[in-house]
Amino acid sequence: MNTDYVYPYGQGGEWLKCALHTHSTVSDGTLSPTNLLRSYAESGFDVVAITDHWRLTEVPSTESLITLPSAELGFDLKYPAYPTQSGEFLVYGISDLPEDPGGNRANWQFNEEENWEARTFPDITTAMKWADSQGAVSYIAHPYWNELSIDDLLESQGFAGIEVFNGSAEVECGRGDSSTWWDVLLRNGRRPFGIGTDDQHYPLFELGLAWTMVNVRERTQAAVLDALRTGAAYFSHGPEIHEIVRDGDAVEIACSPARSVILHMEREYGVSVSVGRGGRRNGRILETSPDGLITRVRIEPNHPESIYRRVSVIDSAGHRAWSNPI
Repeated sequence: MNTDYVYPYGQGGEWLKCALHTHSTVSDGTLSPTNLLRSYAESGFDVVAITDHWRLTEVPSTESLITLPSAELGFDLKYPAYPTQSGEFLVYGISDLPEDPGGNRANWQFNEEENWEARTFPDITTAMKWADSQGAVSYIAHPYWNELSIDDLLESQGFAGIEVFNGSAEVECGRGDSSTWWDVLLRNGRRPFGIGTDDQHYPLFELGLAWTMVNVRERTQAAVLDALRTGAAYFSHGPEIHEIVRDGDAVEIACSPARSVILHMEREYGVSVSVGRGGRRNGRILETSPDGLITRVRIEPNHPESIYRRVSVIDSAGHRAWSNPI
């Protein structure tokens, strides 16, 4: 096989487990920033971005844990579905917050009892220009949970990607998976990256529900931000994606034991390889675990000319991992 590694595989480096959307008592979380970091460190995380609502919660990195100065901020929508609806974004690597971001004050809220605040920029692009002025990286937060119009995203610029999977939203109301928004953007020629998060507020119930794995050459804040900026990552709430390589039109994926591996493309063009009775064979299973689950697979698409491709891996419990566009 003429191996052509899909970025960031084959680049060397180290994989770091990241919590990129989490809340402390500085806004509406239930753990202090210090205790929150300790909980993530004890759970095997390497990077934490405390994204309190309109609060910049800065906690120094430790020997074992990299922290990112971050926040969850808001923007007005051009196509709101209901009164006072606004959107949110996660911004990493900031130094300060604007007192007045210039949005519609009818959309600004403060909940004293739950200790959260929402202010808004006038639109997504304006918010992204502000973030870019600080050298920060931004991802649109939980578009399914927010019920964002896809037109608001298609008509905006500047965000690195979207929060494709949000564990808290999934267990709260079944609106955690925003893959549909991602696919529409990709089908329209955009190339946003994705992240997965737990959106932790209540650690006993939410901490560690999902995470993002970034590939870095060094364990530094700058290297993590660069990985988020360039899509050197995959994200998951269970499986691991060990390797993705191209061989002509075919794609080979190595992963933790999985019942199905899917190569997603536009329209109905995506194909999969699955185990079990009636398992689809749009390719070949190359290696399996002792119990017969896929650990390496070759997928051969029926439509080699595609607008985009991405991979997802589904384990025996139904948990999923997602690659960035390949």
